[in-house]
Amino acid sequence: MKKIPWEKIARKNQIMPPGDWNVWMILAGRGFGKTRSAAEAVRKLVLEEGYGRIALIANTIQEARQVMAEGESGLLSISDEEEKLQFFPSRRLLRWSNGAIATLYGAENYEQLRGPQFDAAWIDEFAKFQRPRETFEQLSFALRLGKKPRLVLTTTPRPIQFIKDLMARDDVVTVRGTSLENVENLSPTFLKQLEYLRGTRLESQEIYAEIVEDKRNTLWSWGDIENCYKTPPHFLSNVMIGVDPALTSGPESDETGIIAVGSDGYGKGYVLDDLSISAPPEVWARRVVEAYHKYSARLVVIEGNVGGELLENLLLSTDGSVKVKTVRARTSKITRAEPVVILYQKKMMFHARQFHKLEMQMVNYEPGNRSPDRLDALVWAITELFGISEDTRLPSVLLL
Repeated sequence: MKKIPWEKIARKNQIMPPGDWNVWMILAGRGFGKTRSAAEAVRKLVLEEGYGRIALIANTIQEARQVMAEGESGLLSISDEEEKLQFFPSRRLLRWSNGAIATLYGAENYEQLRGPQFDAAWIDEFAKFQRPRETFEQLSFALRLGKKPRLVLTTTPRPIQFIKDLMARDDVVTVRGTSLENVENLSPTFLKQLEYLRGTRLESQEIYAEIVEDKRNTLWSWGDIENCYKTPPHFLSNVMIGVDPALTSGPESDETGIIAVGSDGYGKGYVLDDLSISAPPEVWARRVVEAYHKYSARLVVIEGNVGGELLENLLLSTDGSVKVKTVRARTSKITRAEPVVILYQKKMMFHARQFHKLEMQMVNYEPGNRSPDRLDALVWAITELFGISEDTRLPSVLLL
């Protein structure tokens, strides 16, 4: 039976890119469709572009067979009957009717790549390899046939240096993607399991395809985030809306950080919402006012280092009933954030649910990085919520 052309059903980031690249690297979460994307790319190279000697490399030879050759999205499954693709397991070989051959390899025996030569290759789950750099380099020597050897590399990212090195190369096209882009093709059971990963580094790595690692110079660790989820009580005695404003809304502009936090009267604080947005001032001002009323907030705390009274007047002109406090940064971001980090470490600050973008800023911000809009709004709001003093730089509840 004739299959529907891949280009008609694939998402844009699943289609092999045009251009003069040597490596197409797909860094994506589980369930994104990496295997299908790579298998379709190999099929296109063989049937439409004249490539004839392909290397298929997985972590083990068994995985190469089970995923790349015989898997649900592997080469045998996606091929039309008229292509007459044959598999010879004992020879680790796939053969198309036009004479093209794909040979299976396991990265555990990467030295087997000495000697053979190819014009294209597909590496699957590269980050699992015990020796990723050595395997890649050995394959690079073998990709010496034809005018333009191609390598398709698919993997769920892990914090290994060689992946970062590849991303920095001019001849590598990197595509990022998350599992949630492919929801309609994922089972309800799988989607249910994702709920149990909420807020963990495993979710960021395996679902959102982030390269996750604790950095030496950051204030928050992943452990601080993974242990901070708690449902807030129905009634909160004090709620603040923190705002880190962006005065422009162009493609290169920062977002306006808008974070709602509240306390329960027993010394525990909660992040209730992240409403950050990239929008003109009049638009984000309306969103701030809506959050103020939704959460019955006591105060809007807005950074006024740039804009000052104009920003306060903007909010008051949107809704004159809003109580606004303008604050100005007199110390570094790190200094301002340190007492807030203490609250997380003392299990005094919680998140009502996962706030992925905010949490990625928390664990990734280092001195000198681009201004973290959500993080700044969070720090201003919690500083006011807990009465953190400029003199002591400690939350008032720790001074009792």
